[in-house]
Amino acid sequence: MRNFQRFIILTWATLLLASCQDVIDIELRDADRKYVIEGSVTQGVDSVVVRVSRTTSFFDTSKPEAVTNADVELTLPDGTTQSLQHIADGYYKLQGINALSNSTYRLTVRANGETFTASAFLPESVVLDSLTIRPEQNLFGPPPEGPPRFNVFLNFQDPSARNYYRAVYARNGNLKDNLEDLQLFDDELTNGNYIEIPIFNQTYKQGDTAYVALLTMDAPVYTFLETFVSAASADAGSPFSAAPDNPISNMEGGALGVFAAYGRVEDTLIILP
Repeated sequence: MRNFQRFIILTWATLLLASCQDVIDIELRDADRKYVIEGSVTQGVDSVVVRVSRTTSFFDTSKPEAVTNADVELTLPDGTTQSLQHIADGYYKLQGINALSNSTYRLTVRANGETFTASAFLPESVVLDSLTIRPEQNLFGPPPEGPPRFNVFLNFQDPSARNYYRAVYARNGNLKDNLEDLQLFDDELTNGNYIEIPIFNQTYKQGDTAYVALLTMDAPVYTFLETFVSAASADAGSPFSAAPDNPISNMEGGALGVFAAYGRVEDTLIILP
């Protein structure tokens, strides 16, 4: 049976919901101790949080060790650099940031003589025209039994440039943050078209409140999330399957994890009786 390391992915939800941490555990292929760096800059959020940890030994199944003595810096689009302050358990925070779209942000982490860097481009958010509902349908059988349930659709015009998206959603304030709830899509087949896309793994009933945030990101961050899902899915499969490859990180210097910059637009819909 495989025994690999674990790490967590920190998302923008940590910044918006102070009491809610979006945590996804997967097992890693690496046997050596490695640093894990997770952080993001999000349009419309005035604080940046970065988590620095280190994987434990190969045969240790405990959670990664928090790194509390790192130097963490964020380089802004104008070239100025600001330091993040350690707040607790390997989390570093910087407040008062006005994250600008069409801008590049650079993260530098120094820990125990090692230096890790990553840069991320914050694309412009799209205009989310509306959230709409349609009755849930069973395409391969009779209509679902019980009270009517509804699918929520995002409706927006996709810009002509190549775009990468993630839909984050909640039902009645409960953020959907399991691995199977990670909804990613790009516009490879719909570039420049009007897009209507449902929330795939959540239905709603009358009286529910649906919250949806549409995130835009650059290609390296999208690739990380795609390969993250692939690695996690392989890891959850047969014990006789091959060990999954690690997600493709945008971190330089040998660390695992990702530094992301997200454009964001959000909306809320009450499913009326």
